[in-house]
Parts: sequence; structure tokens; C-alpha cells
Amino acid sequence: MNKANEAAIKKVRDWLDTEGKSIQDLAEEVGISKSLMGHILTGKRQFLPNRMAQVAKVMGITVEELLAEDRSEKPYVLSLRGKANSRAAKRQLENMLFAIEDCLRIEEINRATGEKPYE
Repeated sequence: MNKANEAAIKKVRDWLDTEGKSIQDLAEEVGISKSLMGHILTGKRQFLPNRMAQVAKVMGITVEELLAEDRSEKPYVLSLRGKANSRAAKRQLENMLFAIEDCLRIEEINRATGEKPYE
């Protein structure tokens, strides 16, 4: 199974948990059997593009959003060269880290509310 399918399956499972829905509920809304939906969500059957489109529609998102990797799972890494020996350099580094954390919080809020500020 490729990473996109794994990400999509994880998002569907998380969505089911968040919405308090069962595999049966999702299967009924998509128009397939509970068994087939269960096999798709365990990776035993392929998550075909047409099924992804149907599931994404039920979830209220696009297929692209369904397939996109969840960036919150990967930690951000910041690598700097040199040393921050002076107070000014340390202050600038702290300001940069604060700005990065602030940006990540804004992205998380936008994802939670469904806003897309960069379009």
C-alpha cells in the first residue's frame, strides 16, 4: 500500500472516530457493503479513485485533501549553522522560533476550521 492510500485510510478512520460513525454508516452513505468498506480500510482491498471521491464527498473534503499527507505527523526540523553567542543573536533566534510556532498554530486552526488562507 502506498503512502497516499495509508494517509487516506488514516484520515477516514480518524474522521469516523471524530464523527462517532461506524464503518457501516460510511458504507451506507457511499453505497457499498460494510464488508467491502472494512476491507478497504484495512488495506485488504484497493482504495480505488472512484471510492476515494465518494468517501471524500461524504467527509466534506476534496480527494486532494484526503490524499494529502498530514503535516502534523511530521515534526518540523530547524537546523542552523554557527553559534548564538550574543544576547542579540539569542533574542533573534527566540523571535524566529516564536514566529514559527505561531505560524504552526495558525495552520492548525485553519485546518480545524476548514479555512484555506493561501488560495
